[in-house]
Amino acid sequence: MKKNKQQLDDLINIMKKAGFLNDNKVEAAIRKIPREEFVPTSLKERAYEDTPLSIMKDQTISQPSVVSRMTEWLDIKEGQKILEIGTGSGWQTAILSYLVGHGMIYSIERHSELAEFAKKNLDKLGIKNVKVILGDGSSGFSEESPFDRIIVTAGCKKIPDALLEQLSEDALLIAPVGKFQQSLVLLKKKDHEIVEIKNQPGYVFVPFLGKSAEEK
Repeated sequence: MKKNKQQLDDLINIMKKAGFLNDNKVEAAIRKIPREEFVPTSLKERAYEDTPLSIMKDQTISQPSVVSRMTEWLDIKEGQKILEIGTGSGWQTAILSYLVGHGMIYSIERHSELAEFAKKNLDKLGIKNVKVILGDGSSGFSEESPFDRIIVTAGCKKIPDALLEQLSEDALLIAPVGKFQQSLVLLKKKDHEIVEIKNQPGYVFVPFLGKSAEEK
């Protein structure tokens, strides 16, 4: 336990020195949600490296500094309803759940093995405000729309229209957009229009797959 705390402290210092993790609430969430609980047993020793790690089905648990940036840009508020596309192992999901408090996270995962892995990981920590859905994230989750925030955790050539349509007024959406390398793009719905707020290049995510994800 002491070793994990030291590794976490070192990771947080590395992220801050690199210009990431500038929000105290996001830092508190990363400290609260142990990354080692969301990686395969064989990789637990590497849980606090600032790097993506393979989980299963050619998917990864995202690099901590990238998770911190995306989470900070989303500017999450207590009580919000958030849609996450790409549950993965559930680490980003758990961080979102901590930040919304009594709010709710709906997270869509297309791989059944990963969805089960994420559910087990979230259950281990007693997290109750998350619903993991097995399905095609490119279609969103219209049953619970509109959403205050939408986060896409896979690289998309184009953000599916279905996701933009499921934003509430003044809501934010963050996604990595691009074919081989992605730019992190933050969008806001304002007066029924979609406005780009931020755009930062230089990211690489696993590809976003789905019926409406522009796979061609």
